[in-house]
Amino acid sequence: MASEAQYTIQREEAAPQALSTVGAGGAVGLFILGLLNNLPYVVILTAAIELLPSHVPTGLLAFVNIAPALLAKAIFPYFLKGEIWYAHRVVACVSAAFSGMLITALFSSLIVRLSGIALASFVSGLGEVTYLQYTTRYPYNVTAQCVGWFASGTGAAGLAGALAWWIVRPLGVRTGLGALSLLPFGMAIAFFGLLPTPPMSSTSRRSGQSSDEAAQSLMGPETNGEDDAVEEPRQQPAESLSFAYKMQLLRPMFIPYILPLVTVYFAEYTINQGIAPTLLYPVPDASKHWLLSTMIHTLRDYYPLYQLTYQTFVFFSRSYTSVLRLPAIPKKWLWAPAMVQGSLMFFLTTESVFAWFRESIARSLVIVLIAVEGLAGGAAYIGSSDRATPNGAQPTALQRQEYEFRIGSVGLGDSFGILLASIVSIPFQVLLCDAQVARGRDLCTRV
Repeated sequence: MASEAQYTIQREEAAPQALSTVGAGGAVGLFILGLLNNLPYVVILTAAIELLPSHVPTGLLAFVNIAPALLAKAIFPYFLKGEIWYAHRVVACVSAAFSGMLITALFSSLIVRLSGIALASFVSGLGEVTYLQYTTRYPYNVTAQCVGWFASGTGAAGLAGALAWWIVRPLGVRTGLGALSLLPFGMAIAFFGLLPTPPMSSTSRRSGQSSDEAAQSLMGPETNGEDDAVEEPRQQPAESLSFAYKMQLLRPMFIPYILPLVTVYFAEYTINQGIAPTLLYPVPDASKHWLLSTMIHTLRDYYPLYQLTYQTFVFFSRSYTSVLRLPAIPKKWLWAPAMVQGSLMFFLTTESVFAWFRESIARSLVIVLIAVEGLAGGAAYIGSSDRATPNGAQPTALQRQEYEFRIGSVGLGDSFGILLASIVSIPFQVLLCDAQVARGRDLCTRV
């Protein structure tokens, strides 16, 4: 088995490898997979106030919406061995995502509704791990762009999910969420109909397509067929990575890649689920705030607007490597978004308690800070995921499993941070509301 140093996940900053353009089919397919895989998660978070009784903190929904995803990300990369049957996983993810959303829509019982949310969450986590691992099967000179297009889709899921709920919200939970439950079937169309068969797969997803054809269908017209041709790897014996060896692979990834994501997403989702629901102001007067008055008609409109703003800027920051072809954050700067999120968490917490922003600009300033929060979170995700993509020569079957494990492990960081935030935000929201009431501001009790 190759040494850890030989297959390091860090790219050489001084001599980056030239990338060919990802082909239209591969780009669109990966974008759709990221979009539809994360859409149920975002819709449920955006609809938190409508899905829960008024006396239940939104942090409870956040916990149920992330804990199963964390479980999936912990189980599948770490404990399952051998080759991944991607087609089977995709079918399972599509079916379970549809079922989870439908259960959430059709049943008003809190326990049953939370069970549906948990099911949708589990397959969302499994889907993210699966699709990120699947990108390692493509030629290495386009793997980073494959990750970029998938990440762009996950960012678009935030925007599309928030917008989708904003549109169907007048229909109510039963009809609106029921209609959105059909969207996960698009993942099957994208995976089986748009993605080319990876030339690095030892077990093909679809038969009848050669490795060279697959490489050409994924890579754009700039690709030189002779220079970028990839030889088919020799058949490897049936081997798998042991749990102990996976822990060896994980150790050098923890501080530079995983821990920054934990920190970023802990602060980010503490803001989203614990602080943002308490950032309430009187309904804006059209004569003073003409734009905000068109979007905010009741106190309940603040939270969906915050979520829409956040998800919009997450999409922008997760798309810069794929759409704009800009490099991801260097390894040495991966802690910068965590510092930004920590500062935002402090400022918004003090605003919630003391209302020290000037009333005339408080609403707009909060929205701007939430936009910055989205930019920092998206940049951290794409930076860590991009740096975890493999680099090097055509791998053996066992080395492919190493690459799949590495990129699948990165996603554990954001899910763990969100899980911690969901636990903290439940009492934190109550604490902030109590502090507001003690200071004579009771808007948080009227939502």
